Amino acid sequence: MSLALVTPFSGSRVGSLRNTFPRHGFPVTGNKSSLTFRCSLTTIDLMQNIKEKINDSLETAIVHIPSNLCVIDTLQRLGPDRYFQSEIDTILESTYMLWQQKHKIMFSNVTTHAMAFRLLRVKGYEISSEELAPYDNQDGVSQQTVDVAMVIELYRAAHERIDEEERCLVNILGWTTTFLNHQLHSKSIPDKKLHKLVEFYMNNYHGIPIRLGVRRNLDLYDMSHYQALRLKTRFSNICNEDFVALAMQDFTICQAQYHKELQQLQRWYADCRLDTLKFGRQVVFISYFLASLVIDDCATSAHARLAFTKTTVLATLIDDFFDYGGSRKECYNILELVNEWKEKASAEYESMEVEIIFTALYNTVNELAVMASVAQGRSTKEFIVGMWVEVVSSFKVELDAWSNGSQQSLDEYMSTSWLSVSGKIVVLMALLFIGVKLSDEMLMSEECTDLSRHVSIIIRLINDVCSFEKERKENKGNNCMSILLADGRGITEEEAIAEIKEIVENHRRKLMQIVYTKGTILPRRCRDIFVETCKAASYVYTSSDEFTTPQKLKEDMKSFLGL
Repeated sequence: MSLALVTPFSGSRVGSLRNTFPRHGFPVTGNKSSLTFRCSLTTIDLMQNIKEKINDSLETAIVHIPSNLCVIDTLQRLGPDRYFQSEIDTILESTYMLWQQKHKIMFSNVTTHAMAFRLLRVKGYEISSEELAPYDNQDGVSQQTVDVAMVIELYRAAHERIDEEERCLVNILGWTTTFLNHQLHSKSIPDKKLHKLVEFYMNNYHGIPIRLGVRRNLDLYDMSHYQALRLKTRFSNICNEDFVALAMQDFTICQAQYHKELQQLQRWYADCRLDTLKFGRQVVFISYFLASLVIDDCATSAHARLAFTKTTVLATLIDDFFDYGGSRKECYNILELVNEWKEKASAEYESMEVEIIFTALYNTVNELAVMASVAQGRSTKEFIVGMWVEVVSSFKVELDAWSNGSQQSLDEYMSTSWLSVSGKIVVLMALLFIGVKLSDEMLMSEECTDLSRHVSIIIRLINDVCSFEKERKENKGNNCMSILLADGRGITEEEAIAEIKEIVENHRRKLMQIVYTKGTILPRRCRDIFVETCKAASYVYTSSDEFTTPQKLKEDMKSFLGL
């Protein structure tokens, strides 16, 4: 029995979303996914076949480690890896044992060596990057045929640098970047899919959330790219389309869920009267897109994506109100209301806008707090409201500094701005709904604070770089770029950007150190959300502020959400 997979949305269902947020995002079209694959096996047979192939005994598995690592990479790139977690864990445990033994199979070729390093490090195994030192220049791989697929694996491995001292990874990243750029510019990659895959990686590797990579790989995956590791021979009864068909079915199920959640957000936005406000960025659609990139489990994480989106929308709206939408008196009124946390009669609000904003915040937060308390089995309202007090207070500090014309140092600026970017509250609100019990001790731990700070600083800095020119023309407050340019050293804009990029990379390494460490306070599922949020921010702020005005991302959003 064959299985044909197409995007399972009726015309009426897509049509109902065409007018979703007509002035609060980009216009949604009714284009269906063009992906259609015919699988040679039933889904259940295919999954069982893959499981059987990778469930060899350890003695037999040694010779198959290279191809089994490719299967893990394939499942992760295409998305259905969560159905094979037990098998993946078994393979990586065996791989780690062989790595420690320096077994010859680990060094049989450069691709296996680099792939094993990347998969083990990301999983949290303590392994030294010095094992890759023989490849820190192109001459180190000259004894083998230097092909694009091999260099891609070294390039990906080099991005898993978690320590400033890992110079060999810096060197590997340097020469592989040069090599792959040359291959692109000289049009030396005849395989069109491989050429596009290299372009995708080279464009912004740190800005590829896992789910975005999955969607792109549904178009670009080809088993033959692993031909050096005998994957096709090992899985001779499973064709290229079988892997993609399994992944596509999984992905289209998620797209159906995304449509339901977008409709819920449309109702929420209207019920809160947020569509009546005449100021502020319209970010519902882009916020939900980012939530769906960050939170990957479509079956059990709907509330997490909705909490992520609603928190992002409300924080952005209040931030805009403090920036330019309201008077200083109105802004102070919002902070007073948040501190007091009581609904008022209409006459007690400073303005209609203040009433709409606070009422939307008050009702949404109270509703989310009730749901989070059920999910967590304890009261969460005090914690959630406390985070909002923290965020809105940071908005006030920035408003006062700008209104008073205060010139801040970079340290002074970052001490507040990492909170005002709202990364902490957005991520922690989502974490309350991902099916993991989180105590107050965990949420207020040094680890959780460090994760929140690293992610938020990265978001703040890359956002500031992208928005610098626009904010300078509009004379809008402080920005890390303006602070560096005015600190008396006489540096150029290019030098300021270079400094900021180094700070970003430092915080990215520290973030990865925490996430890749086993046995910490927060479960790995929670820590991964911080990493994916960081990737999503890097994706949105690649070269311009696509969060405020999504242009380049429009096609990605439509393709990912199936609209």
